[in-house]
Amino acid sequence: MSSTTHIVRIQDLFEQWRSLGSMRLPNGCELVGRVPEDDSWMHVMHPGLDAAALNVVQREIGAPMPSSLRAFYRCCGGLSLFRGMFELFGRWRSSVMAPMPKDIVRLNHQLDVLGWKPDTAIAFAQNGWDMSVHLAGMGETGDEVVRCEWATGQIVERHPDVFACVDARLHRIDAMMVG
Repeated sequence: MSSTTHIVRIQDLFEQWRSLGSMRLPNGCELVGRVPEDDSWMHVMHPGLDAAALNVVQREIGAPMPSSLRAFYRCCGGLSLFRGMFELFGRWRSSVMAPMPKDIVRLNHQLDVLGWKPDTAIAFAQNGWDMSVHLAGMGETGDEVVRCEWATGQIVERHPDVFACVDARLHRIDAMMVG
């Protein structure tokens, strides 16, 4: 599938979830899938990051951001899906009084301490059920995304780019939750 196809599949799934309710906050953050039992939301989407913010992230992590990951972050600055079952990290800002994504810079520094993440890779997402992490810049191409075990860095899954990775995660978790 092409990146365009993955983007359409991601957008279609979010449209289905919006039928359960959605709300956009003043900072651009979107809450999706209202849970009436406890007045909470299943999904949180954060607004995209501008070029300057992405440059700061690259500098603080110390690695260049692959083009597909950079393109994704221009549209979406982070995600928390199914109450944290899948987290796409973003840029945390202490001055904003709204839901914030987990910080991508902190995630990368935590993995640097473990010693297995190459300097050229950027970790950007984590699965809540097994704590595995998704990294760009560690695969066979610059845009390929690999999912690795947290402690060892052992590769357990590969995707051609971030759009294919997010599409696969969303649809897999959605199927688990519905099925």
